[in-house]
Amino acid sequence: RILVRDGRAAGVRTAGGETVAARRAVLADVSVPALYGGLVAPEHLPPQVLSDLRRFQWDFATFKVDWALDGPVPWQAEGAVGAGTVHLADGVDELTRFAAQLAMRQVPDRPFSLFGQMTTSDPSRSPRGTESAWAYTHVPHDVAGDAAEEGLTGSWDAKEQEVMADRVERQVERFAPGFRSRIRARRILAPPTLQSMDRNLHGGAINGGTAAMHQQLFFRPLPGTARPETPVPGLYLASASAHPGGGVHGAPGANAARAALRRKPVPALAQRVLTRRDRTGHKRPVTERRAPGT
Repeated sequence: RILVRDGRAAGVRTAGGETVAARRAVLADVSVPALYGGLVAPEHLPPQVLSDLRRFQWDFATFKVDWALDGPVPWQAEGAVGAGTVHLADGVDELTRFAAQLAMRQVPDRPFSLFGQMTTSDPSRSPRGTESAWAYTHVPHDVAGDAAEEGLTGSWDAKEQEVMADRVERQVERFAPGFRSRIRARRILAPPTLQSMDRNLHGGAINGGTAAMHQQLFFRPLPGTARPETPVPGLYLASASAHPGGGVHGAPGANAARAALRRKPVPALAQRVLTRRDRTGHKRPVTERRAPGT
């Protein structure tokens, strides 16, 4: 729980019952549904935040495969040979088809994948002459069908994981004939596996919420909460749910740290507006306002 005293974040209480006091701030590296849906008691949040939280949308689930290869990836395209990451799709039409299948809650039959060549980027990752690689694609959270003939249901049991990993490998093979013959080992990270490794990866969503326009910029993670500050003074959102979203840049955490360390904190839009006005911008009736210290 986030402990709130006199209207400010005062610390946290762990699942084991330990209380950790905060002298200056609490930075929450958790998803926004976890923060506003349980870690902060609802009486400390404006009603419209709780209302908007019901419309929060996760990004698609992720399916990832890691490989140990006994040689470099045999790309057909010369430009892919030295690239750290390669996007695998045969043009815009295939990308559009992939997106349409996701929108229809189908497991894509030709999964657009992001492929990473880790040894190519950093030779210390594996012995000389080998390659350490991975690829990930997206699948629906609530699978309605399989665009291919294998009949995947989204249970992601051991059999379905193997079938989907083979499908991802076939996608790589289209652009790098002979790729599968170089595989010496593989590890599969299905959506449930990702969530078990990190509770922030809800259902295998790795971006802390969709990056669609309705949940970007000043709409991220909720309308009017674009800055790291939250409606609770002294509490800052530092996870991928905050602007600008997930990625190796670490920007949400950096933004939260800067905001917390600012000598003269600037009240965020979330604090100035959401605690005083309803979603239409009109002032709340006096009966809805909280007394100081509550």
